[in-house]
Amino acid sequence: MTCWAGNKPGCRGLGHSAIGSWSRSIYQRIGADQTQAKERALLEDQIRAGGIKSDLWQSVSSGQQCACYKESNQQSDRKCRSCYGTGYVPGFLKFGYTTEWMSVVDTDVTLTNLEITKKFHSAKVILQDGETTGTIESGDKTFSRTAIGSVWEHEAVDFVRDDTNTSVTVEYSLDSGSTWSDISNLSTVNPSSGTIRFRATLTRSSASNLSPLFEIVRARYPRIDLSEQFNGEYLFGPWIRIMRVIPVKREAKTPYGDLPKYTSGFWVTGLSMFDPSITPNTDEDLIDGRYNLIKILEGRNVDQRYIITSIQHSDPRAYLVTQNFEMRVESPEGPRAAAW
Repeated sequence: MTCWAGNKPGCRGLGHSAIGSWSRSIYQRIGADQTQAKERALLEDQIRAGGIKSDLWQSVSSGQQCACYKESNQQSDRKCRSCYGTGYVPGFLKFGYTTEWMSVVDTDVTLTNLEITKKFHSAKVILQDGETTGTIESGDKTFSRTAIGSVWEHEAVDFVRDDTNTSVTVEYSLDSGSTWSDISNLSTVNPSSGTIRFRATLTRSSASNLSPLFEIVRARYPRIDLSEQFNGEYLFGPWIRIMRVIPVKREAKTPYGDLPKYTSGFWVTGLSMFDPSITPNTDEDLIDGRYNLIKILEGRNVDQRYIITSIQHSDPRAYLVTQNFEMRVESPEGPRAAAW
């Protein structure tokens, strides 16, 4: 049979050499064989076997705009503890956690004898002139903590400039403000469901004393179960696992000639591998956000924090298989090193 003239599928090319798939429809074969799903399953097995346990923070890119944002140059204050320069409160959200917060720019807060100061770039409240005590109080926030092994965490950002005569007290309430407890007790009480609201009280001995300042309080709890123990440690929980790629050799140009330089990035599958609530092949499956932070939780670089500088993903036929990224070390004095 001579078929080269007709250039029929299966007979393409000279020399009667068949090129490509023998199936009638390569798309149907790949779909029926679940080729991408098999590839991702194998990659997930690699991560389970050798992935590096890491925390992930993704920046917020919508919601309540922070008061440090300046319309004049379309930028935010990188040192702002409310948004860390992202322009939106609360700045970053930690993967695998549900986070609640109270900031001075929230629409549900009530200020009593306080005002937002204009003397600082980031948003803070101070006592009004002549006042010796004042409060900022949030509305109720509904929560449900059901993950195995989850415990509340908290962080309050305030500034006391006169330790002797001024103070800031941050509290929470589980009954819509009828009773209050110090925020330091939240992890001990570890409430499982209901509503929570926050309150900060600023006081000074005399109206002539420098007012303390309050900026934001955050509280969070894991929403992913601790699972799969090995040698007494949980392999999976409210974190991800990343894999290092094979180092690549590049020739860097220097005044003294070419200098060999080896660089290496990292890869991971979709985030749905770690969080069952995420639907695969959706936007949530991607490491998204203008800024992303990684903190290594084990090995030689334990507790080192990195900034993701570039990220790409492979999604043949719109099926997310891998995400590849590079990282650079975040200086301990850097503005995002304080992201909570």
